[in-house]
Amino acid sequence: MENLLILPYNSELDVAAYQKLGVKIFTPESITPEDYANITIMLGWQLPLSENVLTADNSHLKWIQTVSAGIDYLPLAELKQRNILVSNMSGVHATPISETVLLYALYFARDFPAVLANGQKQRWAEHSEFTNIRTLSQSTWTIFGTGHIGAELARLLKAFHAKTIGVNRSGHAVSSFDKTYAQSDWQQAVAHTDVIVNIMPLTDQTTHFFNDQFFQSLPETYLFVNVGRGKSVDTNALIQAIQDHKVQHAALDVFEEEPLPNTSPLWKLPNVLVTPHYSSEMENLGSAWHAIFLPNLKSFVETGSVYENKVDLNNGY
Repeated sequence: MENLLILPYNSELDVAAYQKLGVKIFTPESITPEDYANITIMLGWQLPLSENVLTADNSHLKWIQTVSAGIDYLPLAELKQRNILVSNMSGVHATPISETVLLYALYFARDFPAVLANGQKQRWAEHSEFTNIRTLSQSTWTIFGTGHIGAELARLLKAFHAKTIGVNRSGHAVSSFDKTYAQSDWQQAVAHTDVIVNIMPLTDQTTHFFNDQFFQSLPETYLFVNVGRGKSVDTNALIQAIQDHKVQHAALDVFEEEPLPNTSPLWKLPNVLVTPHYSSEMENLGSAWHAIFLPNLKSFVETGSVYENKVDLNNGY
């Protein structure tokens, strides 16, 4: 009998469907140290329990299904060495993250900082005071990362008549993008852009990709958005770019250090919107996880592999 450790992230998970596959269910409350070595499958990664399972003497762990798209927080080198299968939840978060990015853009484009400030003062402002309002129509967006989330964002932007430029490792074409560039050609991709969005996975190549060289080479950019990985952005370089007006506005949902320290200048910069790594949240998230995990579990029980979203541990995504 295969053993499955289900982390209790969400009560919507259909445990009965997993049990029908002959999988024994453990939870953090029911598992004992004597069980660690017998676990073969883990849903999610929760410390210190997951590390205890991974490092148990004579561990039988074979597969980790994450509940996130990013996997940079896993001990990738050890998993690769031990030939442990990893799959992610890529695609589950495409809709909420894409819609959140549009919210960020409209927040600044429609001058909502001023609207909200006047609302706090119970002040009815004259229309002539709103001098920074713009529309998304005819804007140019450069999206770093053209996977599920980037492609969905590009698709939605077509409804706003925006131009979409994608950046990925090879420069291969992706639906809904007007043009794509290879990551090495990023300077061409941002040469005439209004909005830059980071949705790249975190790898050795993308760590601090958005650094001082990147920001200082920009023409004046209206908005920089990070909903990818915090460590892709050199925070100090971004702050300097904002102060130098290389970046007029920034919307940031992920950070190098989380929670964002209350001493960070980002909290007080008036043209920066900080959100608490929440862009992927949505109702019925457990059901969305289940839609990927159950077919993968069936496939693993039958074949020892997974149906979708297998991670290439050499690439880190």
